Amino acid sequence: MQNIETIKKFIEDELENDEAKLETRIILEKVLNINSSEIITKAKTPVTQQQIQKIKDIIKLRNDKKIPLAYILEEAHFLDLKLFINSDVLVPRPETELLVDLILQEIKKRKIRQPTILDIGTGSGCIAIALKKAIPSATAYASDISKASLQIASINAEKYNLDINFILGDYLDPFLGHLKSPIAVPIIRAEPPYFDIAVSNPPYISEEDYQKLEAELFHEPKHALVGFPYEHLKKQLEGLIKENGFFAFEFGFGQKEKLQKIFSEAKFYQDLAGLDRIGLVESSYLKKDGNS
Repeated sequence: MQNIETIKKFIEDELENDEAKLETRIILEKVLNINSSEIITKAKTPVTQQQIQKIKDIIKLRNDKKIPLAYILEEAHFLDLKLFINSDVLVPRPETELLVDLILQEIKKRKIRQPTILDIGTGSGCIAIALKKAIPSATAYASDISKASLQIASINAEKYNLDINFILGDYLDPFLGHLKSPIAVPIIRAEPPYFDIAVSNPPYISEEDYQKLEAELFHEPKHALVGFPYEHLKKQLEGLIKENGFFAFEFGFGQKEKLQKIFSEAKFYQDLAGLDRIGLVESSYLKKDGNS
């Protein structure tokens, strides 16, 4: 009979990727229904044949078909959250955790109380959910062009008992009267500016670079990966962000120079690898009076 210690080594040896140790822990936690510390403290606990077979099935899908582990397990870790996901949404990434951290720091620094937040292109809902969970007094809106994405995001918000307004529509169209679906009703009735903070992790990969991606990324929704909508977002956000507010966004490696031409006054922040990956634009540069 194999135990947790031996099956842990088996998984690490079998997984064919650079994240084998991390993925081994995630697989063990999910299949054995234990936490990370119990992998060590219960190392000699036997593992059933049924559990071993399930682990082997996961490894086969991961190695042979290059399916992201989060899709196989239908679960992704994001900050202190465990989110339901499938191939209708992107797998949340560490860079996006940094984006959330930056926004929380800025809200605290600016002393924005009871902020109104918009997450543009919410996907799994990870950004909106993390922000609402951290600031219960916030009013949170989250838009997406994909109805399937919004269903997943709604499931995740409900799991944490969070009240988030999910809206079907392309970028900020629902707030500007450009309705593409009867579901995409603009639910903010007052005059703009509407939001203290707008945030987006939009599609930012070029078609050319998309063809060069690792095999597992082709399992993720292409519409959420390919594009570069920052000029469009800048135009749509004009006049919608309150004084003392800001727009924060994620972008791809090597895109800072291109973004500086769009957002000349943006501040840029680096990820843990020292790469420029996050931008922040003050509301004063998103006005309709010619400052934008």
